[in-house]
Amino acid sequence: MTAFTTSEFTSLLDELLDKSEREKDGSGRPSVPFGYVAPKDAVEELWASMPSDFVTSVYRDTGDRETVRETPGMETPEASEPPLPSIEPDAIAAELRMANARWPRDFDRIRREFAMANHPDRAEPRLRDRAVIRMQIANMLIDQEKRRLAGRR
Repeated sequence: MTAFTTSEFTSLLDELLDKSEREKDGSGRPSVPFGYVAPKDAVEELWASMPSDFVTSVYRDTGDRETVRETPGMETPEASEPPLPSIEPDAIAAELRMANARWPRDFDRIRREFAMANHPDRAEPRLRDRAVIRMQIANMLIDQEKRRLAGRR
């Protein structure tokens, strides 16, 4: 490690003092002002800076769109509702996966996991009635298995 000479140390201190003086005066501010730009404004500024031929190519209004709409197999599929969850006891039993449960705490864990995924309070409004039925069936199946397990012991 090389040692500073007295003149180098003095010049370093002078530079630091000058820098702190400039910062106090405000002249040490960055030359490019930084400020918050709202996302909407940023997008508008970005589009304004784009060449006009690029913008028109993106938004051109030609007959090509009609060609795409009329092409067989290019139709936009209708938005369909997802299938309703099953209320069949066998399907719910398969969802519960109780085959490996051997202790009451296993059944309690299964009940909690099913409730986290299917509780009526967490379901969409249109599915709440179905969720109530699913929870009732799941609780019934779990209670039956717990009684069966308790009877074997």
